[in-house]
Amino acid sequence: MASNVGVSISNTKRGAQSDKISNFRLTSVRTASLQELKAEARQCHTPKQFRELLERLREFIPYEKLACSWGHHSRTTIRFVFNHSFPPEFLRWYLSTGALWKSPMFQEWLRTKKALMWCDVAKRLKAQFDPEMLRRVEQAGLQYSLVGGFASGGRFVWFNAAMASKQAGRGHLKQFDSIVPSLVQASQRAYPRSLLTKRETAILERRALGQITKQIATEEGISERTVREHLQVIKKKLYTDDLVNAVVIAVKSGMLLPTKRDKGVSGDSHRGNRN
Repeated sequence: MASNVGVSISNTKRGAQSDKISNFRLTSVRTASLQELKAEARQCHTPKQFRELLERLREFIPYEKLACSWGHHSRTTIRFVFNHSFPPEFLRWYLSTGALWKSPMFQEWLRTKKALMWCDVAKRLKAQFDPEMLRRVEQAGLQYSLVGGFASGGRFVWFNAAMASKQAGRGHLKQFDSIVPSLVQASQRAYPRSLLTKRETAILERRALGQITKQIATEEGISERTVREHLQVIKKKLYTDDLVNAVVIAVKSGMLLPTKRDKGVSGDSHRGNRN
């Protein structure tokens, strides 16, 4: 009997040791794989490579949706928005209301400069959050997002990776914090220019001033057809199918400076700028 007990204890110890070894090996594999992903990120220089990098990222952090933006928080200016499956209607609302600059989540991240989980911050700072923001985030399935990036000298690069559950988010927060600096650097190499080109910015500024297509074409020295094509591209880039909303988004995000006719107008609509 004593012999059997001894064998049982011995087997239990061996089992525990085996589990420890397996966990150690799994951790080692994950660490090695994460290092490989970071190496891939260092080789990322094009939009295509960046999208492929984000798909590889799913193997380590199984996010459902991802978006990132960068610009100058000191000047309340967004220079670029990259969307990798965030709901367009959420981004349209978020950009057209200037929600980023008012977000307690964004302010908390700027203060701590470390990776955070959206739902944890929302719970801790609930009194500071706009109820509409909380509703929209939950409706879009983004309440378990991991957020992090880079912020220094008035500049920021902000990543949001929406996870399927609170457990999934907390289980991958450490990995996200480890890989996000590499994602930041890769994003800046892949997209070195602003979201709107100089031509697109000039055309949208003229549209915001009330100029019609013919006037814009004359001033810019291009055809009316080219103007219309540029306006279609602008709307697509700004996640809207309405030029009024495109102007609102560009002004609220700092891509356009407010014109005299924009000042004093609410963010919901620019009634003076009709198609």
